[in-house]
Amino acid sequence: MKVTEPEDLKGLWAAIPTPWTRGGKFAPDTLERNIEKYAEIPMDGVYTTGSDGEFYAIEREEFEQLAKTFGRAMEKTEMGAAMGVTWSHTQGVIDRMKIALDHGVHAFHIAFPFWMPLAPGDVWRFWEDLASAVPEARWIHYNTPRGHRVFHGPDYARLAADFPEQFIGTKLPFNGLMEIVDCIESAPKVSHFMVEYTTVIGMMVGARGTYSYWANTLPHWTRRLTDLCWKKKWEEAMAMQKRLLVWENRHTKPLRDAGHLHGVIGKARGELSGFLEDTGCTRPPYYPVDEKLREEYQKAFKEYWKDEL
Repeated sequence: MKVTEPEDLKGLWAAIPTPWTRGGKFAPDTLERNIEKYAEIPMDGVYTTGSDGEFYAIEREEFEQLAKTFGRAMEKTEMGAAMGVTWSHTQGVIDRMKIALDHGVHAFHIAFPFWMPLAPGDVWRFWEDLASAVPEARWIHYNTPRGHRVFHGPDYARLAADFPEQFIGTKLPFNGLMEIVDCIESAPKVSHFMVEYTTVIGMMVGARGTYSYWANTLPHWTRRLTDLCWKKKWEEAMAMQKRLLVWENRHTKPLRDAGHLHGVIGKARGELSGFLEDTGCTRPPYYPVDEKLREEYQKAFKEYWKDEL
């Protein structure tokens, strides 16, 4: 389970949702059973408390319970493990890293604090504070615009030079090929990962894997796509990529148009196939997609992906 070097990061990593009971409490037994399902595929790694894991709705005490369950369950597998530790202030990030380390998790998805943009100098003080407080932690920078400051190639070159031990990976939610190449080429020793929309094109130019939400819906399909990229079978992989993009544009877009994002859409996606066990509940004030829209989504899924079901 230990992830401490860039070479430990590769392949297909699933973004596991945080399961809640219908009463709104964390459901540890469900999380453990879902990790067992991942191991049967298998995934190369699993990370929790990212956007699909509703990190923004989990307080410190509950994070500790989740880390304990996650670390224990992942220790029984051969999959890599990481946790998201993004928070609204530096101490919150540090506290979460220390908690996760106590339970055997060494790699962390980190976005910049999301309420206010950091001043340029504060960006680098943020990383310095993390390295000083928790030097054994390993960072995977989640380069999301929701952190207000998007990193580009020169930023990653500096981060890799200043923190060669801590900085091991990125999550690049970019659509532009030039942006992707810029980041990968500027920090070539770091393990760069794509998201669903650009898995194939990113791996064609040097990315080492994908952080995946679709693995929670069609895990074997997503495993096949990632493996095709490793084998450099680009034509077949790109056909699969296009199919997913068309699906998202036609059928997931209405959920976004209704104002839903992140963990809420993640729960709706997970419900489509029932691969993972879940109540479908999300943390208020972010409520699940309404029933009518979910029914339409499910109907479209059964028709569009019928050959995979």
